[in-house]
Amino acid sequence: MKQVVILTGASGSGLSSARYIFEELGYYISEGIPLDNVEAVIDTFCKKDFKTNKFCLIGSVQNAKKVLDIAKRYKELNVRLLLLTCAKKELLRRYTLTRHTNMRSILSGIDLEESIDLDIKDTMELRPDADITIDTTSLSPKEFRREIYLQLDRSTVGDNLTVTFMSFGLKNGIPNAIDTFIDVRSLENPYWVETLRDLNGKDQEVIDYIMAGPGAKEYLDEIVRFVSTQLKGAKKSERVSYNIGIACSGGQHRSTFVAEYLGKYFSKEYKVIVTHRDTPSLNEN
Repeated sequence: MKQVVILTGASGSGLSSARYIFEELGYYISEGIPLDNVEAVIDTFCKKDFKTNKFCLIGSVQNAKKVLDIAKRYKELNVRLLLLTCAKKELLRRYTLTRHTNMRSILSGIDLEESIDLDIKDTMELRPDADITIDTTSLSPKEFRREIYLQLDRSTVGDNLTVTFMSFGLKNGIPNAIDTFIDVRSLENPYWVETLRDLNGKDQEVIDYIMAGPGAKEYLDEIVRFVSTQLKGAKKSERVSYNIGIACSGGQHRSTFVAEYLGKYFSKEYKVIVTHRDTPSLNEN
């Protein structure tokens, strides 16, 4: 079956970088197609022979739902929507650094910040239709490339659900791309122990300290039951990915420990990705 990925997201969220990754993966790329011509392009892809059976349509987030509806009319295609999200503060930073032009701003005659606000609004409205959602806010180019490779690989092979556990600190805001999050600040906080302050949730001393806290094992068991119920529901609804945030105050100790704990536990049943937003050095290990 031929594969079609509709790639979209807020301007500045990484669409250009993603394009190069799709080229590496052997996708035929078509970008910026006028909405009136989308059906003709997809029709050509269906009826003619190409050197690849993988096709990527890159377009604006405001038109993505219409493009998706058109593509899904073709029953002979496996159609997926990959949505890139990014925090407003980071989008503004990227535009300040690169001085790139924002086309929505130009075409609509509005300022950059208003254009970004509209992109984020459209992105959030599109979330329920997305097969894959990737928050690029804190991803390095290497991590972004890895994430796309992993997500596309698992969504091509069949109906296996991929679960991402992302640790983060609430002081730095809630990630855009998570489906639900769990606040683990009830666990004992190693930050207040001077010898543990500079360590993280993957260090054994931190793990031992957290697990020695009152009710820690029972608390983790409750989290496992909750996550298990959520994932069964996601699988029943034929989701191919489900993103769970694990939150503590700073994203260094408790959340990283619980994300790793859940990742190990659920890897027996699902394909699992564990990532740490606010301790990115742990993602290299």
